[in-house]
Amino acid sequence: NKIEFNHIHHLGWGELCDMGGVYCLGSSEGTTVSNNVIHHVYSYDYGGWGLYTDEGSTGIVMENNLVYKCKSSGFHQHYGKENVIRNNIFVNNIRAQLQATRIEEHLSFSFLNNIVWFGTGSLLDSNWDRINLHSDYNCYWDTRTKEVMFKRMTFEQWQKSGKDIHSIIADPEFVNPEELNFKIKNRTVL
Repeated sequence: NKIEFNHIHHLGWGELCDMGGVYCLGSSEGTTVSNNVIHHVYSYDYGGWGLYTDEGSTGIVMENNLVYKCKSSGFHQHYGKENVIRNNIFVNNIRAQLQATRIEEHLSFSFLNNIVWFGTGSLLDSNWDRINLHSDYNCYWDTRTKEVMFKRMTFEQWQKSGKDIHSIIADPEFVNPEELNFKIKNRTVL
């Protein structure tokens, strides 16, 4: 399956639960979810996610997506195996930016080269800090503080746990996030 170049928005309307802008289920090796803009997924109670790998999702690549202003988080994996979440931008999701639920022995997913920029909610929810994931080369920025917390861990503690060794805490300097322009400013180097 290829889910590409869509503008997915204003789902749920506070009436539905357990949903995502892109919802994947089960073994789906070779499925790609790329170059989509997803925003305003708003559930009645739980489950307003932008990108959602649910119930054993396996072998899915989610890349080059922009996800913002979703109620529960920008990305959530309930449970699954060997998914790849890379080169995405997650901005100002409401409750949390990233979420993972079930703790499994195998590699749940790789989270690589993403930008997570927020001034609402927390960075991580559920068991993100306890699952088996490969997370690296990401950029994290909380507009409210320079001390981004990874659940109850500082960035330094998070890195000592083996996660995000080459990641950074830095403002990616979007052109105008208030006007939903998430392009990176062009900085000329002399």
